[in-house]
Amino acid sequence: MGSRERKKAPTRAAIRHQALELIREQGYEATTTGQIAAAADVSESTFFRYFPTKEEAVRTDDVLARVHGHFLDEPESMPLTDALRAGLRRAYAEMSGADRDEDLQRRRLMFTVRELRSSLIERHATGIGELAEAAAERTGRPATDLDVRSWAGACIGVLLSVLLAVAEEGEGEPADFPDLLDSALARFQGGALGL
Repeated sequence: MGSRERKKAPTRAAIRHQALELIREQGYEATTTGQIAAAADVSESTFFRYFPTKEEAVRTDDVLARVHGHFLDEPESMPLTDALRAGLRRAYAEMSGADRDEDLQRRRLMFTVRELRSSLIERHATGIGELAEAAAERTGRPATDLDVRSWAGACIGVLLSVLLAVAEEGEGEPADFPDLLDSALARFQGGALGL
């Protein structure tokens, strides 16, 4: 991240945080971009410089970019699923407890708010292609290779199933999402799903 992006990061985080809080308190429809901007102590035009829509302020997921970077940084000799699991662990280890709580809250909102759920599914469908591209970069095989696409699709399917399980837990004791995801990927990888 360049110095310009580092300077913008706190404002971006504040807007995203306030969007999550207001939507959780008031509901998605009742929350306006003006309210989010005011709560984040920025103008509404500043809000739109960071996020084109209210939906995008909630949907934006910087964790995926970090996971992707760590995945590509793992040794080329490491099997793909091991590299993905390592990237996930590293990305979440970098996050503070408050950031992890906010990440969990965002994931729950994405599944429970009808207006956000379809964009979440769409985002993960796009994620199959992105993960296939990253896997192709690691393996030297084309992203269109059936094995590469199938692996990426299966990993995204595991991710979605864990996201749904966490969302269904409601507001009780928060689940440790990265541990659940790592465990599910390990079971998928080892063929130990018991099915």
